[in-house]
Amino acid sequence: MALPFTTLDVFTEARFKGNPLAVVTIPPGMVLTQAQKQAIATEFNLSETVFVHDVENPAATGERRFDIFTPQGEIPFAGHPTIGTAVFLHPHGVRTLLAKVGPINIEPAADGALRAAIPHNVRLHQRRLPGPNPGSFPTSQAQIARVERFAPLFSIVKGMTFALIELPSLDLLGAVWVGALPELPAELLDDGWRDGWVTRRYYFVRLGSEWVGGRIVHRIRTRMVNQTIEDPATGSAACALSSYLSLHELEEQSVSFEITQGVEMGRASNILIDVEVSKGLDGARKLGTLHLGGRAVPVMRGSIMA
Repeated sequence: MALPFTTLDVFTEARFKGNPLAVVTIPPGMVLTQAQKQAIATEFNLSETVFVHDVENPAATGERRFDIFTPQGEIPFAGHPTIGTAVFLHPHGVRTLLAKVGPINIEPAADGALRAAIPHNVRLHQRRLPGPNPGSFPTSQAQIARVERFAPLFSIVKGMTFALIELPSLDLLGAVWVGALPELPAELLDDGWRDGWVTRRYYFVRLGSEWVGGRIVHRIRTRMVNQTIEDPATGSAACALSSYLSLHELEEQSVSFEITQGVEMGRASNILIDVEVSKGLDGARKLGTLHLGGRAVPVMRGSIMA
């Protein structure tokens, strides 16, 4: 049986920008094993491939179950697959995506974008980055290594944790090298939070903020790198960064973020985040709703000979 697929570029309105995603539709009654899904995701070799489980009567339900795979394995949540799948399914009446991390409601946002209510289980880990010895790196990387020291480790959900590293300038952001700094050991994370640990640093530079429509909007430029690749748009990391800043550095209860990523790769991506924060009886700030927004554009359609 042939499996239909569509690829989309996510967090962009322009083809060949943003972050590519493959959406594979599994027809009703057909079952794919984990190994088959993994083989297809490895064949696409994109940062993520999603598998949408279609239903017999699409008009009767506004929900679809979807699975998210990288070329290495299944993950419980990721941002750009969520927005890409939402854009793909919303015209068919789908309003809720059922991910491994939980149900995700989707709705129209400003200027024709879609936004998704992101499940979250946040944690600021006790340890900070120790930082490598800057003397062992070239000048620009030595600067980055020095800035990295004591950067926070923050989880948006279990299995999705990021090192949030603020840099002082766009020039230094542009000097980040893929694979320049050593891997981050899982032992840095708190006990019980080490499964699914992905060794990724999320670098960011604040570009300023302004009041728009009664909300303050913070504009940030980011890069996501690990030992082998750079990601042009990382919604889960953007959610983690926005949540961390909202909880631990900002004072507003309603705050928005416009995050630009992938510029240095020639694949500029625009990620939108809305955060609502409340205060508990103890005065501590708590994360309420978290919405991830963006656009996507289809690029290719075809079928897989399964």
